[in-house]
Amino acid sequence: MLERDLVFIGGGHTHALVLRMLAMKPIENVRLTLITDTLLTPYSGMLPGYIAGHYSLEETHLDLNKLCKAANVNLVHARVIGIDVTEKKIQLENQASLSYDKVSINTGSTPNVNVPGAREFGVGVKPVSQLTATWRKLIAEKSNSETPHWAIIGGGAAGIEMVLAIAHRFKETGEALKLSLVQSGDTLLPGYHRNVQKHVAIALKQYNIELVDNFRVAKVTEHAIESNTGKSLAIDQSIWCTPATAPAWPKAAGLDTDDAGFIAVNEFLQSTSHQDMFACGDVAAMIKSPRPKAGVYAVRSAPFLVKNLHAAFRQQPMTDLKLQTDFLSLVSLGGKSAVGQRGWLSMKGEWVWHWKDRIDQKFMALFDKHLPAMASMGDEPMHCAGCGSKIGPELLSETLKDLTLFPNKELATDLTQAEDAAVAAVLKNTQLLQSIDGFRAFTKDYYKLGIAATHHAVNDLYAMGIQPTSAQVWANLEFNHPRLIKRDFKRLMAGVTETLLHHETTLVGGHSTEGLETHLALVVNGSSESLWKKGAVEEGDWLMLNKPLGTGILLAADAQGIAPPDSVEALWETLLQSNREFFTAIKDQQIHAATDVTGFGLIGHLLEMLKGTPYDAELTLESIPLIKGALEQSQRGVESSLLPHLLPLLSQCDIGNKELAQVKCLLDPQTNGGLLISVSPDVVQEIMAKTDAIKIGEVHHTDKTENHKIKLVR
Repeated sequence: MLERDLVFIGGGHTHALVLRMLAMKPIENVRLTLITDTLLTPYSGMLPGYIAGHYSLEETHLDLNKLCKAANVNLVHARVIGIDVTEKKIQLENQASLSYDKVSINTGSTPNVNVPGAREFGVGVKPVSQLTATWRKLIAEKSNSETPHWAIIGGGAAGIEMVLAIAHRFKETGEALKLSLVQSGDTLLPGYHRNVQKHVAIALKQYNIELVDNFRVAKVTEHAIESNTGKSLAIDQSIWCTPATAPAWPKAAGLDTDDAGFIAVNEFLQSTSHQDMFACGDVAAMIKSPRPKAGVYAVRSAPFLVKNLHAAFRQQPMTDLKLQTDFLSLVSLGGKSAVGQRGWLSMKGEWVWHWKDRIDQKFMALFDKHLPAMASMGDEPMHCAGCGSKIGPELLSETLKDLTLFPNKELATDLTQAEDAAVAAVLKNTQLLQSIDGFRAFTKDYYKLGIAATHHAVNDLYAMGIQPTSAQVWANLEFNHPRLIKRDFKRLMAGVTETLLHHETTLVGGHSTEGLETHLALVVNGSSESLWKKGAVEEGDWLMLNKPLGTGILLAADAQGIAPPDSVEALWETLLQSNREFFTAIKDQQIHAATDVTGFGLIGHLLEMLKGTPYDAELTLESIPLIKGALEQSQRGVESSLLPHLLPLLSQCDIGNKELAQVKCLLDPQTNGGLLISVSPDVVQEIMAKTDAIKIGEVHHTDKTENHKIKLVR
């Protein structure tokens, strides 16, 4: 049983290695959580190669989501804004706080934009986790002038590699760009071997890079930089590669820091002021034996941090950090050539670049080819969570029709014809509606699970045109120590209650249990004298949908550790998106019929709308929105475990020669899916003007009353 929480803040090089090591040798009874504001973290040694065009984004970045899946680490995708060291809670931006027993910090540094105007008009290369996004933004916003002028500020190794990489990239693409390397002194790479300095100077000349010496930038404007001596240099963009600064929140939290604000750590990488906190990488300052903020030290620190985390939880003696004072330093020269030094020895050539490349590739392979194997269920197939964990429609219908129900003339007793919410009582012509919805957890970030599940449950009432008024919750938390269950329950309920507030719905009660897995369900109530019916479509209606499809496919891909980070981010954007804005925009419109797209997919729920009516539907396949990456995963054969139970629905569809992978997206079980509405064309324009809903099809008359067909067209 897990008893204590070890939380890692930041996915830097040290933490990535530590998580991999702990997957192979776990700390007994300790739960691991990684908090990161980015799912992709770059390997700093390869970033100049990425900028130069030698490597792709995937080749230079660690997939932290994939690492956490393989290492059995809970992932919280959020930005840390502070720590309450007294309550031992980590404060997150736009999220509920997260409790810890011990914490390790590896967030890197922040850009030094203290020079007036630098924050508004300059671009910092730190933190490296944001550099690729920064680079894409630079390219997108590149001046349309004939030859833009960029100034790289900083004459150290980072500035030199950056300016040469940019020069090589633009030379290869044939685009014009003027580059200046601006430094406050008059010596390139101070402290480096003379031969290294000489080869760097030659490379700068070969790429026609202007070297601006003795220019300490004191002010930045939109089109110029000014020095402390009054000199001015006209530019279009400034890129800052100067020494970075510490984030503000560690010092604000009361942690000991050095004069620059970096977390002060002892010889065990332990905070000098708080024994339950550790720090490493750029964010840390080793007080007894200071080292430069270099990637090699971050990598070499990992085994020591692993040993000391084990020792800290066991209350055993820790191991002194022993790092060399000298290290191999390699500097890329734009193309596939590099210079390097170790002690008195210097080197230069293409072979140096290829040597560096082999070192870098070996490191990256640890997080791709050589990741620990994910936990297996043996011969048991993977079962999806979320709405993919529901029972198939045929099995459900066959079971419900055989049930014996107590008769009530005011209530519907044919459960096979159920609406999205059920009439639970009728009082003075007012119908009291009630719905229940829930599922097995698909994430260990229980705050976000609470948000997604609450949105999902509320949708049943929105699909009937009703404002929900009250709700109850059933939460089943997986077995853990009571301390951890309390923490999980608090975050889960924070997500639920904050989302109910958003929906203007009151939590009036609930029930809680423990079990093998976490489940969450909500009963949602509302009342109305008039309702939107599921099966009231009319001839000529347009079918409108307000959210993309694909949550089931992408949740399945994510569970297998094969979903790309950008698809995971797009998935969560959809899971956390409320339908309330859409509902409030259309609630006063003439809606003929509506439902929410959930466990039976778009096709399954549209067939429910058509059941018992004299109408067919025609869907325009290319108009149906999909979440980024959903179609690609479907083409790879990824699907929800519920999908085989939904495939028989295609017998009621005319799919022609359409790609099966694309058709399967229309059967994909949706968690917190969109609202599907059937409206006359004369109200569509007003709905489209107010919302992002799009037309995906039309309703047509047919002489058949059974076995309705949905026809897919281009």
